[in-house]
Amino acid sequence: MQFNTIPEAWQAISLSVLALLVLTALVFDLRQRRIPNKLVLLMLGVGLLFNLIGPQTWLQGTGLFTNYPGALGAKGALLGALTGLAIFLPLYLLRAMGAGDVKLMAGIGSFVGPATAIDVALFILVTGGVLAVVRMVWVRKTQLVLFNVVTALGQWVPGSVAHFDPATQSADRMPYGVAMAVGLLAYGAWIFSGHHPIVNV
Repeated sequence: MQFNTIPEAWQAISLSVLALLVLTALVFDLRQRRIPNKLVLLMLGVGLLFNLIGPQTWLQGTGLFTNYPGALGAKGALLGALTGLAIFLPLYLLRAMGAGDVKLMAGIGSFVGPATAIDVALFILVTGGVLAVVRMVWVRKTQLVLFNVVTALGQWVPGSVAHFDPATQSADRMPYGVAMAVGLLAYGAWIFSGHHPIVNV
């Protein structure tokens, strides 16, 4: 069921709600170092709902981050959530990212769809890398962080006795919600300043 909503109005409301939910997750991450499951479930539900009832344009399924916004439907929202989950799941399995961050990316994916979820994830990863380097220099733990990186990579070499546990040996952990919020904002700025998506399907 679609409502007769002006596409631009639907886009503005959807982007505002997405931004509000991501900022709420960021506040939880900064204060409690966790993102509540209830917030992620709310995000998934709202993303699905907006893509179910949003307007269909002549370019059906164009999504939020475009000059021709249009709802993706249930299939697009669900595929976006699964794509977001799949992209960050390996980082969780390597213990380089928390489960809440992975689920938050699934929530973002439910709003933006699969192709845009890949783009947003790339921006988040680059943003996270830049913020990590800045923080590493700021807190003056460059040598310890580099040692941990070498140790973490070395444990994958056959025959190596190196072992690295991110949960106990990290020199400094940045709440990844910061990278997710800034990365999403950076992607929006990239698209709405006239650049093309990186993944264009």
